[in-house]
Amino acid sequence: MGLAFGRDILCATLQDLGVEHVFGVPGAQNLPLFESLRRSSLRTVVTTSELAASFAANGYFRSSGKVGVLTTISGPGFTYALSGIAEARLDSAAVLCVVVRATDRPGRFFQLQHIDQKTMVGPIAKRVDIVNDVDELRTTLAEAFFHCSSGEPGPVMVEVAAEALEERAILGPLPTRPEPHGPDATELEGILGRLLEATRPLLYVGQGTAGGASELQELAGLLQCPVLTTTSARGVLPEDDPLCIPVDFQERATPIVNDLVESSDLVVALGCKMSQNGAHGFRLRIPPEKLIHVDASDEILSANYPASFNLLADVPALLKLLLRERSRLQTRRSLWQPDQLEQARERSERAVASFRLEPVVSGVTPPTPRGFFQLLREHMPRQSLLCTDSGLHQILARRHFRVLAPRGLIVPSDFQSMGFGLAAAIGAKLACPDRMSVALVGDGGLMMSGTELLTAVAQGLALTAVVFSDGHLGLIRAQQMSRYGHTYGTRLQPPDWELFARSLGVAFVRVDDRTLETIPALLESPGVHLLEVPLHDRPGALISWRASRAARVLRHHS
Repeated sequence: MGLAFGRDILCATLQDLGVEHVFGVPGAQNLPLFESLRRSSLRTVVTTSELAASFAANGYFRSSGKVGVLTTISGPGFTYALSGIAEARLDSAAVLCVVVRATDRPGRFFQLQHIDQKTMVGPIAKRVDIVNDVDELRTTLAEAFFHCSSGEPGPVMVEVAAEALEERAILGPLPTRPEPHGPDATELEGILGRLLEATRPLLYVGQGTAGGASELQELAGLLQCPVLTTTSARGVLPEDDPLCIPVDFQERATPIVNDLVESSDLVVALGCKMSQNGAHGFRLRIPPEKLIHVDASDEILSANYPASFNLLADVPALLKLLLRERSRLQTRRSLWQPDQLEQARERSERAVASFRLEPVVSGVTPPTPRGFFQLLREHMPRQSLLCTDSGLHQILARRHFRVLAPRGLIVPSDFQSMGFGLAAAIGAKLACPDRMSVALVGDGGLMMSGTELLTAVAQGLALTAVVFSDGHLGLIRAQQMSRYGHTYGTRLQPPDWELFARSLGVAFVRVDDRTLETIPALLESPGVHLLEVPLHDRPGALISWRASRAARVLRHHS
């Protein structure tokens, strides 16, 4: 390329790294960058806010394993994206955030939009790099990109001085991507030996296994052992596989998990960081002598659950190495009985069915959340993506929606940002255009993020957004009723969703007995659609909530 402007070097570097999409919003400081983006082969996805752009980049990574790229201006653009950067950190999502810093005027105070961005983002980013000179730009950007997805994936910020975009430099060679960390021969033989000795092994897997889903399925088949997944890993083993024990519904699943752990003689945790959600509120009980923990991050291996064997390794790479020993693994004998695993699955089903205070879902048969999600699952191909927001709808989806493919369920796992679901679904659809993408949000979340439907329309996406509509912040309302016997601040005043959708150029359907049969066609048709699903309190729900509070008060005083 010879001498090139920094803005062109930035775009060329992203292209050379295999990036195809950049999410962001143009502003005064990054106008030169957007001019270069216009002339590049990169697809620039302009969202309605930097917050939405950060969530879309998260969904892009979570659905595909490819680094999501976000760009903002400094100051308000950067701070608006902070919640999304924090979400990416707690979701273990590789997001590269390129922030163009306002021109610095030495000796002047109170400059426009000048804040200490490095100090602000430092605690939530994996790393922050500062580029003041165009000669540093290509190498720094590439290394930051690699760092996003090395070890535990997460967000990395590169702050680029506006002056560096207008300076010229030679486009140098791209740095080499570091090889993922793998086990040495002794470590590999150590974990293999433990697997061969075990008669009742248990696999506990997290999002770090998603890139090795087919290998995980083969290993589970060879071991003939149960597989439990964290929320982020659901679908790594399809949930209609008899070896998969669905347990993603929090406290009522914990006894099932702990009983399986107690019955096992070895627990192999693969690519999961044992966070609060990933360890059932830290109620998961695993004796250290039973636990082998494998992860690409040393920090994760030393957190929360001590193990008899910690192995720092890229999990998909490790699975490939283990499968080279198929013949040895096939000789071992599993004492897990098929009826024992079937009983665990049935127990899981009974635990889900025991939730009595779920809302009534209009227009489906039976009129329950389970009935709705069974209908949705029936008409979504196995490889489809469901992206949720934070709220009651997410809890219901996690209980009742069966995930049949890796990365098939995307939720804001450990930060739980409202406004996440719709933007994440847009990012997921752009990353995986051949997979059906459905966003599921509550009416509170849609009031925060609904204009992001405009982005889906502008990008020409085939996308269905489902809104569970009950006129409340449903999950908070239920918690208030259970704790205090009344509610405050949770009643919503949502717009007429049909008028709202049509004003954005979005097709609209409200589910009732007459429109139920339109759902399959809606999911398959091109364009953007909003499907409103009305929810109502189950008869006696308010009485039950108050009774539950009264019982808790009585226990407290006794």
